[in-house]
Amino acid sequence: MSTPALFLILLSAFLHAGWNAMMKRIEDRFCLMVGIHIIMAVGLSPFLARRAVRQLAEVPTLIIPLSLAAVFFALYHLFLVRSYERGDLSLVYPLTTMAPALVPLWGWLWLGERLTAPGFAGIGLVLAGAYAVQFRRLSLKELAQPLRRKDSAVLMSLAAAFFYSLGSAVDKAGIDQAEVLPYSYLLILAMVVTEVPMAAGMGLDLGRFMVDNIRYLLGAALVLMVSFLTYRFGLKVTDVSYAASVRQVNALFGVILGLTLFREPFGRYRLAAAILIVAGVVTIKMYG
Repeated sequence: MSTPALFLILLSAFLHAGWNAMMKRIEDRFCLMVGIHIIMAVGLSPFLARRAVRQLAEVPTLIIPLSLAAVFFALYHLFLVRSYERGDLSLVYPLTTMAPALVPLWGWLWLGERLTAPGFAGIGLVLAGAYAVQFRRLSLKELAQPLRRKDSAVLMSLAAAFFYSLGSAVDKAGIDQAEVLPYSYLLILAMVVTEVPMAAGMGLDLGRFMVDNIRYLLGAALVLMVSFLTYRFGLKVTDVSYAASVRQVNALFGVILGLTLFREPFGRYRLAAAILIVAGVVTIKMYG
């Protein structure tokens, strides 16, 4: 992986963790998510709407990966916000990093990507850290506890990771056919079209929420938009398997924010697990 791609994806990871900490503070989290996407779409429209129309005219088949990615990412967001209703930031957020276990499979099946042995090792470290972040103490008995606990926050987090992995693979297939900025705008627009009916079906008062929280929404939208775009610029120049794995360094950022902002428990174990994830990132950078 090139240094510019690594820098862009790490920046995206840091901002993404910060945005998740912001989301943890809000009660109506799905409304927050949809509101952010609406603001991003509106804010980018004057600059990218015409380019996006031209892009679709040139590559009409983009509608397929855009539609699929929008659905998968909407489901990811839905399960993510549900998991935050049930668990700590320092537990839930790193668990969504289980997505790299599936992303290489989708990349191999759909995109013809090939991974080196050290690349697989790096991804394995990422996954080991994501598993260990659930430990409450260091013991042999604790090794199997994450599999035995019927924790709804954990299950929701893993569902979020599953849909994120699908969305990541389809997203890569789409962005390989297009320019980054118009494609990103089209994806945001597709997510709005997908998520607004979902919010209505859940009985959420999206309009009232946006009016009452417009300042918070503007700040969160700015953070997420920079994260969204820097990741896709990095994704454009590297394999999705490595990009999705390296971005999981946000697990470390998420644990640190959870421990410092929300004073969450099991700090040293979750921090050690996050360091495993960082070790995986370094392996991917050096040998992947």
